[in-house]
Amino acid sequence: MNVFQLIKSVLDEIYERIPDETGDKDKRIKTQIDSLMAAYAKLATKGVPNDYTDSVTRFAYIYKYVTSHANIVFQLVPRSLSLRRLFDKEVVSITCVGGGPGSDFLGLLKFIITAGNKPHLRLNLFDKEPTWNECWQDVDEKLSSHLMISNVFSQFDVTAPDTWKNYNKFLTSDLFTMIYFMSEINSLRAEAEPFFTNLFENAQRGSLMLYVDNNNPMFYEWFDSLAKKHNWKVLVSDEGVLKMEDYSEDKRDLEPYYSKFHDPKLTANVAFRVCQKQ
Repeated sequence: MNVFQLIKSVLDEIYERIPDETGDKDKRIKTQIDSLMAAYAKLATKGVPNDYTDSVTRFAYIYKYVTSHANIVFQLVPRSLSLRRLFDKEVVSITCVGGGPGSDFLGLLKFIITAGNKPHLRLNLFDKEPTWNECWQDVDEKLSSHLMISNVFSQFDVTAPDTWKNYNKFLTSDLFTMIYFMSEINSLRAEAEPFFTNLFENAQRGSLMLYVDNNNPMFYEWFDSLAKKHNWKVLVSDEGVLKMEDYSEDKRDLEPYYSKFHDPKLTANVAFRVCQKQ
């Protein structure tokens, strides 16, 4: 599975739908990429004000970040024996919290396909912005594999209990992922705390959690405190700089966008955790 090629097909669909009455579509995308980069540089203090209902913003985010984040997940999964063994099961249920952009499940799919596993995947994508769903609802049709994928998207705001308090089935998932999510809502920590308390306290015993985020103590110490408080055993814990190591991935597969826009993100300084509910 080639993440760049798959994402190129998604970008093509979004690009086609972006209105261009004034002929400045590419200029607007470039401006939004710059805006995203500026916003993510200030995550610790200001959060992310960008509006993902806008197709330009979704295009910019997928182009700039999802290629990198998905490949980071792909590179990190093999570091956990428990994660690797999970995909030997016949059926695996995964909940991607804040997973609308696709980084979580694309990275997992790449690992599963590369490893030759063929579980029936039940993917639950929870995100505040419902328009992410149009990017990934047909991902199984785009893959040249025989994986069985049940892909369900639910609009879900972790800061608004009315949107999640009646969802209980997801708590039986085998794996929960949070990929660059807690840093995005750090400025709304107080509002999000009830959701995380519910998740960490009520997830089924034996379930796994994969956390990847910016290597900043402000973010990963929040995650670590929740894991400790609610009896999740830390199986793998690490921080450091990661570079894309899969040479089958080529950023030129993103053409014609690669020639028009900034390079996609290829290096990241991350904090990484795999935990298991006791």
